[in-house]
Amino acid sequence: QEACEARGCIWCATDVPNAPWCFFPKDSPYGYSLGGKTETTAKGWRVTLNKRQALSFFGNDISPVMLEVEFQTRDRLRFRLYDPNSQRFEVPLKIDSPGVTADEANYVVEF
Repeated sequence: QEACEARGCIWCATDVPNAPWCFFPKDSPYGYSLGGKTETTAKGWRVTLNKRQALSFFGNDISPVMLEVEFQTRDRLRFRLYDPNSQRFEVPLKIDSPGVTADEANYVVEF
């Protein structure tokens, strides 16, 4: 808890399985923020994320970053983060999905 709060993060112990106890506050200088409107795609959404400030934990940060969200099944969501300005190798793995809409999914996505 001390290390978390020393970084300027919020500590919130919880009984929810796999939920993080340490996280950045909304106004944190770290991380990314929405860079515009959410674009609807054939299978979900696409949104641009922009780095908040020059601060970095890991270095070699990319900005902007694209986030694609795909509703694959009622119980499966796929998300993909990528650099829109530089191509990279991606494993050519095809996953068939019936493609559901946000209204049909058993989960909720919020931006």
